[in-house]
Amino acid sequence: MKNQLLIRLLILSIFPTGLFKAQKTIASTGMTATGSGGSSSYTVGEIDYLQKGNNTQVMEGIQHAYEIITLAVEDIDHKERNILLYPNPVKDFLFIDFNDRNYQGSNYALFDVQGKIVKKGNISQQKSELDFSLLPASVYIIQIFQNNQNIKTFKIIKK
Repeated sequence: MKNQLLIRLLILSIFPTGLFKAQKTIASTGMTATGSGGSSSYTVGEIDYLQKGNNTQVMEGIQHAYEIITLAVEDIDHKERNILLYPNPVKDFLFIDFNDRNYQGSNYALFDVQGKIVKKGNISQQKSELDFSLLPASVYIIQIFQNNQNIKTFKIIKK
């Protein structure tokens, strides 16, 4: 009975001390690469926690992002969001329907899951169709632009 009580107390005393060690690390090497598309950081041989004294304890660590960035988006009125894409999932043809909205000056860009442009073109009618029949089954992202501004982005599943 005493052993079980001691084990429980030992376990309970371990948890809180580990929680206070967040964001503390010793890394042997690392780098941050920054470009026009963003930045990426990495570390090699990262040690999460080092305790000196009677007992030395070293645990493997992992790099956690702690930077929070808020993107500003211009407010788009409700009519600009009234664009329909169907059917989704699509097999052969995807329809872009502007409903009661003006389509003039609109174009689209279709991206694959790696972010590469698969297709792009102008939208010449209020209800246009895109040929998906030659594309492989995958998930695609389509962005609808009007006057060079992104007005809506959709995720499309190709069967």
